[in-house]
Amino acid sequence: MSNEKPFVSAHATDAPVTPAFVVDEESLARQAESFTAAMAAVWPTGIVSYSVKTNSLPWIVSWMAKRGIWAEVVSDHEYRLALALGHSPDKIVFNGPAKSRETMLAALSTGAIVNIDSRRELRWVLEYAKNPPSGSVKVGVRVNWDVDAECPGDTASGAAGLRFGFDVSSGDLAGVLDSLKEHGVSVAALHLHVTSLSRAIGTYQSAARVAASIVEQHRLSLDYLDIGGGFYGGENPAFPSPEEYLVAIRDGLDGAIDPATTRLVIEPGSALVAVAVEFHTSVLDSKPAGDHVIVVTDGSRTNIDPFFRKESYEYSIRTTGRPALARQVICGFTCLDNDRLMTLEEAPELSEGDTITYKKVGSYTMCFNPLFINQLPTVYVRHCDGTLGIARHAWGEKEYLAANDWNA
Repeated sequence: MSNEKPFVSAHATDAPVTPAFVVDEESLARQAESFTAAMAAVWPTGIVSYSVKTNSLPWIVSWMAKRGIWAEVVSDHEYRLALALGHSPDKIVFNGPAKSRETMLAALSTGAIVNIDSRRELRWVLEYAKNPPSGSVKVGVRVNWDVDAECPGDTASGAAGLRFGFDVSSGDLAGVLDSLKEHGVSVAALHLHVTSLSRAIGTYQSAARVAASIVEQHRLSLDYLDIGGGFYGGENPAFPSPEEYLVAIRDGLDGAIDPATTRLVIEPGSALVAVAVEFHTSVLDSKPAGDHVIVVTDGSRTNIDPFFRKESYEYSIRTTGRPALARQVICGFTCLDNDRLMTLEEAPELSEGDTITYKKVGSYTMCFNPLFINQLPTVYVRHCDGTLGIARHAWGEKEYLAANDWNA
């Protein structure tokens, strides 16, 4: 729950039609500036690249391009989307293990940073290098290392180990680097990304140490060092700031990489968009059930917690209700019995027409929204001048039918 008082007496005016996501442009700009300013201070040649998979809403992807933030993509679809929304081909970072040969080579030929992550991609690069259209061939290589040994419990992979990249300990990475060199391919980048659960600095220090070791052992001269994403992007002083992350990465390299000749790449996603998005819902009904009250809303847990893992939300309520005596269980519109978002204790009594707004829900929520019972909700943008615009109209049967051919 927010430290601010979550209950506001009076209904909102000029509010979005619910259910709806609202992107707050001022908050988005503040988050972006926190990372671009930190990069300018710590690693002036560095690159901030937005992780498109985190929230691929076209308005957001286009907004990033207009402000000089690169696009980090992990599929052919995301690569084409980034191009369509204004990202220059040479300001795209192309990652992931499932690129197609055609799109990967197109990205290489137009100057994108391409980090290979599979055996077939290695084969394609070696074949391409035999007769490249022009100049030398440059690629990056994703690194798989035992980060849990240094930072136990900090990563999503845990003791099971990373599933991406070429393994350091087995010698697989060394074999890949040697093979690329033998075929005249320049190793232009190393990519070291982990999904950090704790957002702790230690995982980035580990990545920096491993990168430094690889560079020294294999005598690499990198154009880029891609340290990935996973950063914390809120305003809680208990977590590192963008500048603290970047300083830790720079210091962890211990001089093995020169910021003047190698560009640092970071790929924040959640850190840029999570806090900038709200989800607005309205109460449809309330009814007593035993010792509590069931409150049904037009939004669902599937909208803001698609994996059903969250235990709490930061939220605000608008109501004129009197103090409620019973617990109120806030539920979604679906027929899932576990579509229960939260339980309110000692809160105002909610009734039809009251609103609940969930804050800081921009990370992965829109991408994982299911077409379950209801279609996709409206997405608004609250511009810096306070006006609301529509970035995506709500889907109905027209949009759903347009995406399907029922006569096939």
